[in-house]
Amino acid sequence: MKAWQWWFLAVIAVSGPCYGVVREPQWHRVTWIPFHGLGDKPRDIAANFLMWVPFGVAFARQRRGAERVALTVLAAFALSFAVEAPQLFYRLRDPSATDVFMAMCGSAAGSLAAQAFHGRDTGGPARGRETGESGGEQ
Repeated sequence: MKAWQWWFLAVIAVSGPCYGVVREPQWHRVTWIPFHGLGDKPRDIAANFLMWVPFGVAFARQRRGAERVALTVLAAFALSFAVEAPQLFYRLRDPSATDVFMAMCGSAAGSLAAQAFHGRDTGGPARGRETGESGGEQ
């Protein structure tokens, strides 16, 4: 199992609690517009962002090409949405567009960090010292 696949379990564990389940969805508790909910505190927003950075790093390391950031953000959206949707039925949780948005941002940051620090796309043209170019001479 790849490292990013374990993230599903981590996100599900953190997104509980699974007790206090109700029969009817609690649509009135949904924060549809990011950063407009009562629970959108700076500490929670930062924690949500930072929680998704490792997912972005791990997911991006398994991909090649220019679309890897977009794929990482799409995967984060899908996973975060899948975790937020059941929260409609939890008494103690409030589904929030802020959480989904910050998951996407944190994953994008992780993906960009993976590209910057763990080697760039190996299929692209080599630059600088790797090609033997010297500064400005031909």
